[in-house]
Amino acid sequence: MALWDAIEQSLTAWQNAGSPDITAVQLHITAEAHTYWVGDNPALRWQHPLR
Repeated sequence: MALWDAIEQSLTAWQNAGSPDITAVQLHITAEAHTYWVGDNPALRWQHPLR
């Protein structure tokens, strides 16, 4: 998937979720990765591996 396509998909999902503010973002930190998400929509879930 092209970078802009991923950004557009995330923006559309965020708008469809009612444009939640920053307080809706959840974060899970492990030694392997940081995972961020808003609600249960997979398009609003990002994982940043640390290794």
